Amino acid sequence: MKKNTKSFYFLFLVVFFLNTNLYANNFTERYDRSCYVLIDFICFTDFEILAPPPPPPTVNSPIYYCQNSPASPLTATPSAGNTLRWYTTPTGGTFSTTAPTPSTATVGSTSYYVSETDGVTESSRVQIVVNVVADNGSSIIGLTCDPTQITAPSTRYNAVFFDWTNTIGLPNQYTYFYTVDGGTPVNGTTGPTNLQVTGLTPGQAVTLTVWHTTYPCDRSVITCTVPCDPATTPVPNFAPIASICQGGTAPVLQPTSPNGISGTWSPAVINTTTPGTTNYVFTPNPAAHPCATTQTLPVTISPTVTMSFTSIPATVCQGATYNLPTSSNNTPPVTGTWSPSTVSTATLGSTNYTFTANPGQCTSAPNYTTTITVIPNNVTPTFTAVGPICSGDVIAPLPTTSNEGITGTWTPALNNTTTTNYTFTPNPGQCALSTTMTITVNNKVTPTFTAVAPICSGDALSPLPTTSNNSISGTWSPVLDNTKTTTYTFTPNTGQCANLASLTIIVNPIIEPDFKSVPPVVCEGAGDYILPTSSENNPSITGTWSPSFVDSGITGTLNYTFTPDAGFCASTVSIPITVKPSNTLVDFQWTVTEAFAENQIITINASAPGDYLYQLDFGPLQSSPVFERVSYGLHSVTVVDPDGCSASITKSDILVVNFPRYFTPNGDGYNDTWNIETLKDDLTAKIRIFDRYGKFLVEIKPTGNGWNGMYNNNPLPATDYWFVIDYIEDSTAKTFRSHFSLKR
Repeated sequence: MKKNTKSFYFLFLVVFFLNTNLYANNFTERYDRSCYVLIDFICFTDFEILAPPPPPPTVNSPIYYCQNSPASPLTATPSAGNTLRWYTTPTGGTFSTTAPTPSTATVGSTSYYVSETDGVTESSRVQIVVNVVADNGSSIIGLTCDPTQITAPSTRYNAVFFDWTNTIGLPNQYTYFYTVDGGTPVNGTTGPTNLQVTGLTPGQAVTLTVWHTTYPCDRSVITCTVPCDPATTPVPNFAPIASICQGGTAPVLQPTSPNGISGTWSPAVINTTTPGTTNYVFTPNPAAHPCATTQTLPVTISPTVTMSFTSIPATVCQGATYNLPTSSNNTPPVTGTWSPSTVSTATLGSTNYTFTANPGQCTSAPNYTTTITVIPNNVTPTFTAVGPICSGDVIAPLPTTSNEGITGTWTPALNNTTTTNYTFTPNPGQCALSTTMTITVNNKVTPTFTAVAPICSGDALSPLPTTSNNSISGTWSPVLDNTKTTTYTFTPNTGQCANLASLTIIVNPIIEPDFKSVPPVVCEGAGDYILPTSSENNPSITGTWSPSFVDSGITGTLNYTFTPDAGFCASTVSIPITVKPSNTLVDFQWTVTEAFAENQIITINASAPGDYLYQLDFGPLQSSPVFERVSYGLHSVTVVDPDGCSASITKSDILVVNFPRYFTPNGDGYNDTWNIETLKDDLTAKIRIFDRYGKFLVEIKPTGNGWNGMYNNNPLPATDYWFVIDYIEDSTAKTFRSHFSLKR
C-alpha cells in the first residue's frame, strides 16, 4: 500500500484512533517517530495502513481413526497463494510447515491447529480434532451389489448400486471412498445406507470402501461391476482353422479379430508336433473390451501315416476274382487310385500294382506299391482223422492249418451230441479246394443191474458185479456197508460210451419186539396166561415163546423168551414173569410218633412181605409206608396190593396228638375256642393256660368246651399264650409245655 501524505488531525482524532484499538480492527499501524509535533491538542504523525490478515484455512473436523490403523497427514485448504502453518496449541508455540500425521496407538481425542499466511500477515488458527476409537467388533452389515435397485433402463448398463444395512445403536452417517478400475479415489459421506455411482461403461469395476463416520473400525470393502448389455456384447469372429498335418506349417494366431476385438491367445502359437485336437482360447483385452466374450478354436493336428494294405494277398488263384481296396487299412484310411486299376488272374505270373493317395492326406509318401502273383488252383488239403467219441465228450478244436500248410476255417461249429460232417474252407489266395471230415458221435448207454433185495442190519452182502447186464464193465463206490441203507455208484471203465449208474441196497434196522401189555405178575390160581404170538409194534412181529404159556399154579419168577419168525428184522427178547402167591395180606400195624412231636410221622408195617402201595386219608397212593408231617386228629390208612393178588385193607382209628397253633374267638362259630381235643379220651388230662408274663389264667380239660379267650369276663388281647398239659401216654404220665396265638 502507498504511504499516505502527512496530515493534520485534531487531538480528538488521535484519541479516537488510539481508543478504537486499530489492532482489534485488523489493521496494522506503523508510526514514523522521526517527527512528532504536539501543538495544543494537535498531534502530527507520519504512519502507514496495511491490508487485513487472510481468512483461516478450510478444514475437515472432527476426523476419526480406528485404533492402530494407518493414518495420513492432516489436510487443510488455504486461500490461493497462501501457505499453511501447523501448531499443536491454540495460541503461541512454534509452527511447522509440514502437516502432522496423527498417532492411532491410543484411544482418545487430540487437537491440532492450522493457520495460513500470505508471507506478511497470518490468519487465526483453526482447530482439527482427531478421534481415535477402539474396535468394538461391529461391521457394516450386508454390504452387497444390488443392480435390481437401478430401475431406470437408461442407467442399467452404466451404473453400479451399493446397498448395506445400518448397525443398530450406531449413527446413520457413513464415510466412503471408491475407485473406478483402480483409478483416483473419490471421497464422500452419506446418510443413507446406499450409494449409486453413475457415468460408467459396461464392464467397469467400482471398488467401494465404506465405514461409519464416527466408528472407522467398521470398515468394509466390496467391488461391483457394471453389467454387460447382452444385446451389445461383442463376440470375436475368427474363422475356423482346417486340419493341419503333423509337422506342417500352421497359420499365425492374430491378436485382433476380424470384427476389431483385440486380445491374447492361449496357447499363443499353434503346435504341430503332436497329433490330436487342441483348443486355442482367445481372451479379449479386459480394459479395451470388458464385455467381450472368449472364442475357442479347436485345431486338429493329423498324424502322418505310412500307407498299409494288410488285406492284399501275395498270391491270387488263377481264374479267381479279386478287387483291390479303394482305401488303406490306416485310421483314418487313406483314399486314392490303383495302377493298374484291376487284377487280372487269367495269366500265371507276378504283377506290380501302385496306389497313389488323393491330395490333402497326411501320408509319409504319396505312393504305395505291392506285388500280386497268380498261381495254379489245384491243392486239396488233408487232415488227420478224428476217431469216434461218446456223446457229451469234449472234442478238441479242429486244426486250422492242413497237413500241407493250407489255412482256413471249419463249418459248422463242433457238436459233441451227434455225428456231423464238417467242411474246411481254405482262406483266399491259397488256391486250395474245400474238403470234409466226419466225426462219429456214439450215444451213451446206461448200465443195468439186477436189484439186490433188502437185508437186515448186519447180514452179509455179496460183492456187486463189475459187469452190467448189458456188458458194461466198471467199478462201484463206496465200499459195501451192511449197517445202513446206501446208494452205490457204478462208474464205467474208459473207452465205453456208457453213463453212470446207481443201485440202492436197503438195510433194515433190527427191531426189538414190544410186549408192554404182558403183565409182569400173575396171581397164583388165576388160571394159565397164554402169551401173545404177535408183538405190539407197527407192523407187528410174529414168533414163538418158550415156555409158551404161564402156569399160575407154580409160584416164582421165570424168563419167557420170544423168537421172531424168519423174514423179520427183529431181535429175540426175554420177559421175566412172576407167579405171585394170593391172599397173603391179612393185616397191618402202625406206629405214631409221641404226642406233640415237631414232625408227626405214621409208619405202616404190613403183615406179609412184598411190595405194597399206601394211602393216607384216601389221598394219592405212594410206595413208601411212611407218612410225615401228619396233622393232629384221627386218620385212615389203606394198604393196597398193586398186583391185585390180595385184597386192600383200611384202618381209620389212627390218632395223632398235637395242639392247634391259634384260635379266633370272634363269634363266627368257627375256631372260636382253643382246646387239645385229641386227648379227650384221656380223662385224667388237664390243661393250664398262662399269659406271656406267667400269670395263670384258666384250667381246662380236653373233654370240655375249651378256652374262649376271656379272663374275669373280659376279652384278652391278641397275643401269644402259654399252656402246660399233663397227660398219660403208653401208661406213662407226661407233661408238655408250649404256646399258641389268640387272633382277633
